[in-house]
Formats: sequence, structure tokens, C-alpha cells
Amino acid sequence: MLNLKLRDEFLGAQMPGTAISLCTSDNQGAVQKSANYILSITYPTADIQTALKAIGSKRSGSPIVLMGDRGRGKSHIMAVMHHAINSPSTVESWLYEWGEKLDDSEMKNFKMVQGFFPISEPVQNNEYPLLWNLLFDRHPKGDFYRGKFEGMEQSYPPRSLLEEMFEDCPTCLILDEFQTWITGLPEIDPKTGFMLRQWAFNFVQNLSEIAKDSPKILIFVTSLLNNNNEAFQQIHRQGPVLIDFRGNTAKQDRKRLLLHRLFENRRNIPDCDIQATANVYASERFRLLHPNKSESEKDQKRQEVFECWPFSPELIELLEDHILLSQVAQETRDMIRILAHVYRSHGNYTPIITPAHFYVDGDSEEVQTLVDSIANQAGQEKLREIAQHNLETVREAGVEVPDARELVSSIWMRSMSPGKNIGGTPAELHLDITSQHVIDDNAFQAEITLLVENSVNIHTSEEPRGAFWFGLHENPRSKVRAFAKNDKLWQVGADTDTGQTVHPGKDIEHIRKTLRSIFVPENKQQTSRVIVLGTKWKDDPWSEVINEADMPAKWNQPVLLVIPEKIGDSNADINACLGTWLVKHVQIRHNTVRFLLLKSGTEGLYNDKELIHLTRCSYLCSREAWGGDTTYRALHHGFDNPLRSSLKNRFNRFAILHKWDFQNPKNCVFHIEKIYKEGEEIPGDVESKILSNLFEPEDFKTFVVQQAKDSNFVGSLVDDLTNPPVPNTGEAIPFLGETKIYERILDIVAQGDIILNVAGTWIGRRPEDQSDSDALRYVNQKAFRTGQEMRQVELGLPGAIGGTTIAPKEQTGGNTSIDPPGSQAVEVTPFGGGDDAVNNGSVNIKKIPTLPATTVAITRTKQSDEEATGINLMGNFEKWGIASTHTIDSAKIELIGMTAQQIKQILQRIPSTFKAKLEITYKEGDEQ
Repeated sequence: MLNLKLRDEFLGAQMPGTAISLCTSDNQGAVQKSANYILSITYPTADIQTALKAIGSKRSGSPIVLMGDRGRGKSHIMAVMHHAINSPSTVESWLYEWGEKLDDSEMKNFKMVQGFFPISEPVQNNEYPLLWNLLFDRHPKGDFYRGKFEGMEQSYPPRSLLEEMFEDCPTCLILDEFQTWITGLPEIDPKTGFMLRQWAFNFVQNLSEIAKDSPKILIFVTSLLNNNNEAFQQIHRQGPVLIDFRGNTAKQDRKRLLLHRLFENRRNIPDCDIQATANVYASERFRLLHPNKSESEKDQKRQEVFECWPFSPELIELLEDHILLSQVAQETRDMIRILAHVYRSHGNYTPIITPAHFYVDGDSEEVQTLVDSIANQAGQEKLREIAQHNLETVREAGVEVPDARELVSSIWMRSMSPGKNIGGTPAELHLDITSQHVIDDNAFQAEITLLVENSVNIHTSEEPRGAFWFGLHENPRSKVRAFAKNDKLWQVGADTDTGQTVHPGKDIEHIRKTLRSIFVPENKQQTSRVIVLGTKWKDDPWSEVINEADMPAKWNQPVLLVIPEKIGDSNADINACLGTWLVKHVQIRHNTVRFLLLKSGTEGLYNDKELIHLTRCSYLCSREAWGGDTTYRALHHGFDNPLRSSLKNRFNRFAILHKWDFQNPKNCVFHIEKIYKEGEEIPGDVESKILSNLFEPEDFKTFVVQQAKDSNFVGSLVDDLTNPPVPNTGEAIPFLGETKIYERILDIVAQGDIILNVAGTWIGRRPEDQSDSDALRYVNQKAFRTGQEMRQVELGLPGAIGGTTIAPKEQTGGNTSIDPPGSQAVEVTPFGGGDDAVNNGSVNIKKIPTLPATTVAITRTKQSDEEATGINLMGNFEKWGIASTHTIDSAKIELIGMTAQQIKQILQRIPSTFKAKLEITYKEGDEQ
């Protein structure tokens, strides 16, 4: 961009190292190269100016200490100091040129000290365990003074000898890595017995004192990492000039030094061009990272971007303060090479380089150089592999994350920061992938959400706007989300040979179980049986029942069927769909059913991808799957609560049968009612609305009175109500459930319209009852029954008894029941006619009318196709179009392979008003 050029040394196939060393064995050290070369790659930072002032013509006499972590530039400054001593005029010219560029008069008038001989050495190499040997080897008169010292027979050179040598030739002694050298000295040399540590301290003390007391003959410069060592304490006694890289402009100077070191023409590019190129990033940086800053501070924050260009301030800070200065990385860091590599890869294509440009899956040198720089840091190479794997997973998932590569790379880069600084916040990541164009906040949020959901090793902070980072261990939340995304693991018939755990169909089952538990909490009494239909609800609903009690043959109360899909918006569509479904899949008890319907416009439960994903997450964290592990169990509520919130408010309508047409199901008509409750209140609200809006007490009374005229039993009445009347014979009376129906029957009894035969005693309204309430209290006390006792209660009309509570008349044959007027006798005869007839235990029930028929009707015979349960046999009446009130001339029920006791139990259920004959076939001696 903008024709920015790297220095030639960074353009070769093999990029050289950039760490400064004062002297090397191949004469390529910084003090061994020309002064002009070193100065050409040097920016006059405040610390360099301070160092040069300490050896300038106006200097004060004190030792000079450069103190700071590795990578701060101590060796570079020492090299400049060496050349300032060795070539003062060259350095003065260099300072003058920079003074012109920066308009700094002090730099233009700077004068260096003259007449000193520089001796510079990186002493950490331990080439000189005895430091005075370095002086004797390098000093112009070193051999002479070495001889004098050896003739003194002393342990180390005395101060007087040193002063004499320095007076003979003033010296600037520059010792790099001084702390490393002195702390590495043994107390006693095992070969010679020399007291190396003590002698070194004494010698350094002499040097420090001479530098302070006689500044015209000795300049003493050392570099230290910190002040927590004896070496610093020795020098500190003399009040040294301290250069610690902590000045107000140190950080800014560091950035300028990097840019000057990297590029040969950075200062030649017009500021206006840089501002235009980096404008998008600068504006977004202020918006995203500094939303609380005032507009007056905006220019300052934007200027920080322009001064760092072509790198973002965040990249420089991340590398310098978070990654390369971690203690395990100090030995091998090479920030300049890393920046040179990344610029070579991206500099010509992107307006500004951010952490996102360190592509984790690329083969470019900047990434490998970075990894090599921190190779000793535990797990960093592994962390890169993990990031690569997560990126591959996101791509294979096919989710829409356009900036997946950049986001993964940015998170990986920020994951190498030590301690509490690990990771990148959403705002930082958003900025990292911002370059030429602004990325919409919503679009970014969608990207990062999808990325995290499909990456099992991205961890997130629970705090608002918390950081994202890669961890060596899987993020359980992300693992759950990613596993839930893989449809192949949830399909019915999923392959179990892939090595992965599969959960075929468990997502649909979990939705159904969860929805049922929402509607029917464990601690709440059921008003109806709630059945959530599965994916095969249209064609084969009962093959997917979760509980055997959900089968139609087991229904003994109102049933609320939850329809999982949209079935139409118009009432006609709903009528046709539900009528057809009811005829096809429910053989009996059609009138017990209520259908709970989705809100108009709501997507089906099993087609909603977000709902399915949330369901899978909830299931995986439940005890049925991974919830046995407390790590995943702790996540359960985080997925299950949103799932329940989403499910409980999806339904706002129910349908109940109004008009029935078995032969033409599409002509069925349903009441469709709105409901405004949610969750567990829905089943109760459905029953309340049926009772208040759809149940007609007068129609029910008419029906009950008619049943009383026929001396029917409550059980038969209830069974009749579970099935709707045939077409053109009336509208369906809502089935309220056995207990509620019986309660309303008792209301009718209290009103004096019917009476009940309860365990042989007729009970009805008494003459002394002043009100319906008084009568109801009495009737409830005497006649309330449940279960089988309730079903065996007989209905009658008050006129048949002539009183209210009356003992029944004795009947011939021991029958104690009373046949109300209009009842008919039932004759039971063997099918063969005589006592010897054999018909396999068949029972022929023939109802003999009291009055002769007045019309001649066509007699038809219907027979079921195959053996079936009693419940399913009852469904044949619907199939044949025979109303419950139709008189049947004769009925034949064939029972095979039953015990006598079982037949007795069946006979006990035949009402006492019916007469029948019994014929059985059996083999003697076949008792069980």
C-alpha cells in the first residue's frame, strides 16, 4: 500500500535475524559494522537521546545503566553509544539531520565527548570470567598493564592500576548483559580456586567509583534486566544515570523505532495518504473501543492509528506487551522479523494489518516465526493446531461465517496473551476484521455467534462483552452446540460405526417430553391427558407413542392432542385436516379429543432449526445424555430454560369436534377457540373454555333424561358421550371426563328430573328439599361415586318409582332392580336353539320389543373383518354408520379360549334390564 518499501535486508528469501549483538565471532556485531549502517536503522528515541547526553560533552560523571526487559532495545542503544565514542562526528551529523526533520534545535547542536577509546562486549557469553582480562585484551596499553598487574601478585587489579591505565588512554567500557554475566559466576572456580564472585564485585565497585570520581578517564556503561540483583546494588551506590525505557514517550518512540527499522521510506509517505488509507479502521476503532470518549478526544485516538500504520496499534501492543514479553518468550523473540514477514504477506493488499492477518491455517512465515518465538511456552504449538481444527470444523459445518478465517486467527493470536489479558473482546475482534469496509454490528454478532457454536475450543467469559479465547481443553458449552449442529448424529438410523456417539431421534423425543412436562408439571393434577404427536403424526401417529397410556384404547379422560405442525389458517382447512385424521387414526372415543394448534404463522416444532438445535443442547446436558458429568449438567438450565420459554407460547388455539361425519371426514366441523394462557395453564384453560363456551347444559340434560327413560347406566352414558352422534342426528356434546359428567348428572338429579339407582337404592330429590342446592348436598352425600361404582349407577325417571329414596321391588329370579316403564326384556338364547346346542361358548343376546313393530324394515347383518379388542369392535358401529340409539335385533359376540371366570366377569357387565341365554363349549377335565 502507498508504495511503502521494506528495507532490503527483509526482502531476501532468508530473512536475517534482527536481534542486536554488540560483537560476534564473524565480525557482524553492531559495533563491528560501520557507524552509518547502525545509524541508518536507528530512530532517535528519547532513550537514545538520554544515553547520548550521558556521554556528551556536557555529561556529568556517573556510571550509566540501561535497565529493562529483553527486546526493549538496550543493545541497540549501546551500539549507538559505542559509535558515538568511536565516531563522534558521524553521530553528531546524524543527530543534526534528525534535528532538521523533527525541528529539534537541541539535537542539531548536540556535541559528543572526544578522546575516549570504546571497549564493548556482550559479557553473557562468559568469554571473560575475569573481567579485567577484557580490559587488558582491548585497551591500547593493555599488555603493558597486564604485566604490571601480574607482577603485583594480587587477586584482582587494584584501583590505582586501573586509574593509571585509564589516564594513559581514557576508556568507555560498555558491558551488555552484565546482570546475566555476574549472576552466572560461581562463588569459586572449581579448577583454579579463584573467588570469582567476590573478586567481580570488588572490581565492579572500583570501576563504578572511578567513573564517578574521574569521569574524564572512564565512562562505564552496563545493561541490566532489573534492579533485583547484587550487580545493580554495586553500581547503584554511585548514583548512576538510569535509562529504564519508562519515559512519557517511550511507548510511542518504540513504535517509531520499529517503523524506521522496517521501512526505508515510511517518513516519505504523506500523512494525508496514510489517513485516507486507514480512515475506516481509525473511525471504527474510536466507535468500538472508545465509545465513552468525547469527540474532542477522537482526533488523538485516530492519530494513534496513523502513527502506527501500516500496523494497527492493537497488533503492536499485542505482540509487544502480551506475547513476546512473556518470560518464556524472551530468549527467542524477534518482533521486527515477525512484522516484516506479515507485511510481506499482506502489506500490498490490505489498508492496515491487524492480528486477524496472522492466518492460523496459512503457510506464511509470520505465523511460523511467531510460533517459533514462543515455542517454549507450554501448549502454544498445540493451541495453533486446535485453532486450525476448529476452523476446519466451522467450514465443514457449512455455516455462514464469511470472516471465519480472520476471526479464528484473531482469537488465536489473542489467546497467547498470558494471565488475565488472554483473549479478545467482541469489540476487539470486530475491529481486527475491519479493514476497507465497515462491518455491520448485527452481521458481526451473527458471525461470532455461529463461530462459537461450531467451535468446541473457543471459550467465552460469562461477563457482558467478555473475551473469547482458545483453550487446550474443550469448551463444554461450545462442544454441546457444535455436537447439536451435526444433523447426521440425530437422524433415525444414524450410523453407529463412525466412532461418534449418536442420538437417533432423541431430539424429537426430547421436544415431546419437554412440551408435555410444560403442560403437565409433576406436582399438578391433570385436567386432560396431554399427548404430543411426533413426526409421523399424519400417517402413523401411534407408532411413536412414548407412553403406552397414550394409545387410544387406554383413553379414559379428555385427551389434548398437540399438533406439531401448521395445518391451515382457514377453518375449512382445519376441519378437513382434523376430520380426516380423526377418522383414520382414532377408531373410538372421537369425542374425547381436543386438538391444540400452533399460532398462525408459527413454524412447525420439528422444522424450526433454532428450536431443534436448542432442544438437542438441552438433551445433551440432561441426565439422559452427558448430564451425568457435572460439567455438562451445570449447563442444562442455560439451554433448557430458553427451550421451555420458546415452547410454552407457541400455541393459542384449540379445536374440538362439533359435527361428525365418519363417511365423509372432510365434512366434519370443529369448534375452534382462542386461548390466551401459556405453558402449564393451557390444558386447564382449554377445559374451562369448553365448559363455559361450548358445553350446553340443556342439551346435556335432554340427553341424560333420554338415557334415564331407557334405564341406562352411567357407564353406558359416559361411553356414549365419548363418541359423537352420527351425521344428521345431532351435534356432539363435549366430553368433560367421567367425574365432571357425573357431577352434572347429579345436578340434574338435584333438579328433580331424574333419579339414580345406587347400589340397589333409588336416590333423587326429596320433597323436603327447599332448593336445588339443598337437594344437591343430599344427592352428593348419597349418590356420589367414582370408578366402577359410578359406572354401575342406573338412571331412571321419578315417575317410575313414585318417590325419591325407594327400595327396589323384588323381581322373580332374584333380580332386585326395578325396570322403569317402557323397558324391554332381554332374552339370552343359545344360537343352536336347544340345551344341547354347541356354539363354542357364543352368547346370543336378543332384545324382544314390548310392542309389535309398526313398519317393515330391511334387515341387514354386519360382521367385523377380524378379531379385535372390545374397544376396537365398538369402533365398527361408527364404521357401519349405526347410531348409539339404534335398536339392534340381535348381537353375536364370539369369545374363544376364555376361562369360566372371565366369562362371568363379562356377564356381570350386562345391564339387569336385559335378558340373555348362555351357551358354552368346553372339554371335560380341562381345568387350569
